[in-house]
Amino acid sequence: MAPSLFDDHGYQDVPNREVQSTDLSAADDRTLRMATPRVDASLLDALVRFQEAFLSHVGSDRSAETLATAHRQAQDASGLDAKTLEQGVSLLRAFGGRRWTARKLDDKLRQLDSQPASPQTDELRTRLRGELVKQERATDALARRYGEDTLALLKEHEARLVDLHTRMTGLLSQG
Repeated sequence: MAPSLFDDHGYQDVPNREVQSTDLSAADDRTLRMATPRVDASLLDALVRFQEAFLSHVGSDRSAETLATAHRQAQDASGLDAKTLEQGVSLLRAFGGRRWTARKLDDKLRQLDSQPASPQTDELRTRLRGELVKQERATDALARRYGEDTLALLKEHEARLVDLHTRMTGLLSQG
């Protein structure tokens, strides 16, 4: 840690990789990164344990009481405090949402590849590729906020995390 709150003497535990950029969100991401706990394999396991426990405790009853009880039981199963849990779940939602969207766009592109070429399909293919590039950039930008190691860890477990994201979204968006 820097010896002074106001002067870091060049010390940066979260490097600023956007030195020549006009992207103001990069500075915000860097600030938020300093306030976010580092996600390692054990924290990721606890977050996944929370989501899996939550899904198993809810079952078919989606009442507010059941959701609250399931949340409490899942938090107990994860062993995480409320702040760490919510920060971690926020990360999983951001990553899972980006990757789910990228997968859907990629599926749509593959469907278009089986169709005969036409001006409409060519235009749609171009738009889908552009959107896919945006999603990949947005996923990579998560490294600014959460750290490159964290993003690499999430990508290692992408299939499982996207599946959990899909199930959690399906459960929580009904109502």
